[in-house]
Amino acid sequence: MRHSPVPVTFQTLQTLSDLRSVAATGFGDLATCFRPEHKPVLRRVIFDQHCRMSEADGGKLAEDLMRFATRPDVDPASFMTSTALLLADRIQGGAVAGEFAPHWGLYRDIYRRAPSPVRAAITHGFRRAFGGAIGDEGSVAARDLVTFDGDDLRRLLCRIARSMTAGMRDSVCTLADEETRAVHRHALDNCLSGSCILSEYGGWFPGEVVEKASLDAENPGYAGCTALVLLDAFETRDAKDKMAFRWERQADGYLRMPPEFRAAIIAGFRNLHEMAIEWQPYDSWTPGDLLEKAVVVPFAKP
Repeated sequence: MRHSPVPVTFQTLQTLSDLRSVAATGFGDLATCFRPEHKPVLRRVIFDQHCRMSEADGGKLAEDLMRFATRPDVDPASFMTSTALLLADRIQGGAVAGEFAPHWGLYRDIYRRAPSPVRAAITHGFRRAFGGAIGDEGSVAARDLVTFDGDDLRRLLCRIARSMTAGMRDSVCTLADEETRAVHRHALDNCLSGSCILSEYGGWFPGEVVEKASLDAENPGYAGCTALVLLDAFETRDAKDKMAFRWERQADGYLRMPPEFRAAIIAGFRNLHEMAIEWQPYDSWTPGDLLEKAVVVPFAKP
């Protein structure tokens, strides 16, 4: 008996993408645990069917996958990989019908010992697949949900913001009316020499020009201003959807940023997804458009 798939939202697609990455990364070790005739089936399910099993696939793989997902002491790597595959199948309404929600209560301390990208993917997988059902088995700690340490990420983003040269800061402030540019520049310097949290410096000065520059990839201060608006969004979990809007409109541009900026900026968007379950870029899109066009945050490999 198939379970109903979880409704298609950005959060669902992001969780699935991360679980599929865990399954793909761990395929080699997991495949050694299967009979030779079932290895091609496992490969097809993971790489061609996006971790969704048909009834026939489930008949060949489900029993072994459920067994591997209950034996962390025998093969820790296959334990994590099979768990990720089973969660992805469940979220998509696949063929495996076994009772899986109790695994969170039984093995959550072991999931927490996984590398942070795997730990976060599996934790979000349980939340997405079973919702409140895992609450009775034990609460989900904030650390379980995140790939990157929040303090480390803030330091990296502050460094990017403060790396804006005098010329870059001038280019940002030229986006204001001429009579207010000096005020914006003074406020921007104060913000960068202080906490780098825009909302602590009044909002309009320098928020107006920083937000404009963060929407213009041609502006020399683009990366630094993107870091600033991300830092501000962390404080509110993007309550005004400013970063959700930017990801929807500019995701491809973020992925093409120079390496010295890209990793931290992308990690910032991942943090918003992981810490704010209501964070929903593409909120007005249809499920079909989401499946076809939405850009997910790249997986951070262990």
